[in-house]
Amino acid sequence: MTFDLHDLFRRHSKELTRYLRRRVPSADVAADLTQEAFLALCSARSRTSIDNGHAYLFRTASNLAINYNRRQRILSFVDDPEPALATLADETPSAEQILLSRQELMIVYATLKEFPPAHRAVFILSRIDGRTFDEIGRMLDIQPRTAFGHMVRILARMKLRIDEARR
Repeated sequence: MTFDLHDLFRRHSKELTRYLRRRVPSADVAADLTQEAFLALCSARSRTSIDNGHAYLFRTASNLAINYNRRQRILSFVDDPEPALATLADETPSAEQILLSRQELMIVYATLKEFPPAHRAVFILSRIDGRTFDEIGRMLDIQPRTAFGHMVRILARMKLRIDEARR
């Protein structure tokens, strides 16, 4: 399902600002967070499919308000907030970190393709589904030590490939 961002802004920006106004201390902050929510929606649309723009906006706005209030609580304990703000780590990954992560993901994918399906199943069950080696052994009808061995071989090769790419 697609939606028109301009139409969404026209229909919901005031409602979103009122929603945020009840959650943050000033109308100016609410207006800023409204703009941030729409920017996040616009940015996310280029990366993923969003079925419900209205719901996405309000969830994003709620998270932005929570983060803003959390930051304000931290700063209330500090005499001069500017140096404190400078020392807070920005959790947003840089463009370089995003690119490196994508490259590493491609290496992981390519390395997994080098292994037989049983090995890949062990990796997926362990790293993606969070299963223990005992559970994996029962599911795949292999010994837990065998599942562990498969995982060790996969991780060792992945580390080797990633280290090679970093050189």
